[in-house]
Amino acid sequence: MDMMRFNDLYLRLYNESRQGNGEALLNEFYALWCETEKGGVDRERLLAEADDCLQQIANSDLFTLAACVWLGKQAHRSISNALMHHVSVRHLQCHQLLKFDLTDAPESSAIAVAPRMCVLTAPVSVILGWVLSLDEARPFSPQVRCMTTQVIDFLVAEYPHTCKRLLEVEHSPFAHSEVAQAALGRLVTETAELDALPDLVELRMSPDMRRSLGYLRRDENRSVMEQVHEHSLFGLITTAQHFKYSNSVAMEYVTHSEPNDAIIPMFTEEMSIELPQTWITDPIRYAQIMMNLWRASDE
Repeated sequence: MDMMRFNDLYLRLYNESRQGNGEALLNEFYALWCETEKGGVDRERLLAEADDCLQQIANSDLFTLAACVWLGKQAHRSISNALMHHVSVRHLQCHQLLKFDLTDAPESSAIAVAPRMCVLTAPVSVILGWVLSLDEARPFSPQVRCMTTQVIDFLVAEYPHTCKRLLEVEHSPFAHSEVAQAALGRLVTETAELDALPDLVELRMSPDMRRSLGYLRRDENRSVMEQVHEHSLFGLITTAQHFKYSNSVAMEYVTHSEPNDAIIPMFTEEMSIELPQTWITDPIRYAQIMMNLWRASDE
């Protein structure tokens, strides 16, 4: 199997997709992916060789077409999962909903994309943006309205805080969407009802439980950081220095044989994501929900 074909395809994809001629290349990439899989190539090697192509597709207007064909029509799980990985990397911390042009997208394929993106754990900003975009493009379709209700019910139940944050954005592309406003009103009402519930002292964690939980979280964070540093490219060219307490650091560098000092302020960098509520409380039921979402797309 000549894996250099992926590199050649990436160069053509990069040049031609900007001119709006990428549909044929998407079909060629899909055929090459299937051929490589059937040829018995290791999955890690396949992902490594196709990485540039998938990243180019995920970061361009070709994503809409690729999602409709690979995820909606073909329901090809491996290539769809690889594509969603790149979409998740790019939009994991997105602060507003994404809007897609689905006016010319085949309705049946576009409808199947949303629940399958839920199964592949795409970012909420992408899934909810896709659903609302399709609702705007097909406002009178009963099939679209049925899918919209199903997926929004799932997102609101599993990711309530993320959905509320995205829908409350002031300059949201769906600020005038009735479906979006209805979902936001529902979340606001549910939040108010939860805040009004009495705070039971019996359900509070004891000091020992809080300390144990803190230890577990620190161990988990330490393990994650060690894995990240082990595979970090910056670790190959830089030296890590650890400070227990500091708000700035002084660095010395040499230019034209003259030493210079620079004071660099230190800041906290953090990232948080909301995990599915059912996955936390009942993983078996969550797995069943995922199976039902994928099967419902086939009907």
